[in-house]
Amino acid sequence: MSYEVRLAQFEGPLDLLLHLIRKHEVDIYDIPMASITDQYMEYLHEMETWSLEIASEFLVMAATLLSIKSRMLLPRTRTNDEEEVEDPRAPLVEQLLEYERCKWAAAQLSTMAANRAEVYSRQPMDLHPFRTREVPPLSGVTLWDLVDAFRKLYLRLPPSERVAEIRGHVERVEHVMEEIVERMRRYRMTEFAVLFQGARTRPALVTAFLAVLELIKDGRLACRQTEPFGPLELIWVGD
Repeated sequence: MSYEVRLAQFEGPLDLLLHLIRKHEVDIYDIPMASITDQYMEYLHEMETWSLEIASEFLVMAATLLSIKSRMLLPRTRTNDEEEVEDPRAPLVEQLLEYERCKWAAAQLSTMAANRAEVYSRQPMDLHPFRTREVPPLSGVTLWDLVDAFRKLYLRLPPSERVAEIRGHVERVEHVMEEIVERMRRYRMTEFAVLFQGARTRPALVTAFLAVLELIKDGRLACRQTEPFGPLELIWVGD
């Protein structure tokens, strides 16, 4: 049985779609459906190859994108009153904008809660034992930034191994997690790409990536990017 990391534990399909739009500096009101849909499907295919479990909502979004793409290929017509029919992308654009607004509001509430937690009306006391994690799991970076960074490393290695071999290799994830924990406890911080330098094959690289995702999900690793286009950094926060 292969080892799988469920993407829904990190971010959903709207996050991936927004990532692709921002990555290619696309106007959200004028999404090029053909290229965005193709890239979305490519991401799903690659993540399935890497044994990242694709939740049903990602497949629903894929079907939605394919439907919009096919409708965009049809000739535009006008109704009897000469009004142009609705842009097939309009509902998706509104969904993306509403999602961005909700994420922004959630971030603001989280910041307010964090600031409020620092205000007390009693004598100071040590609250460190009550803090579950002082470093956010992802700071200035998203899951899809991690996936992009991993893809660059993955494509540098020769595709000599079959998919079946990759799936069999990922059963060693727990062992690799232990190796990463030992290393991060010693060095505390390392660049994302540096951590994978010892992986000489695609299966080994996939295994290490799954191990990193598990450690981030468990709250033992955090990832940050301190400046635009700067290197991704992994930080040990496990103890």
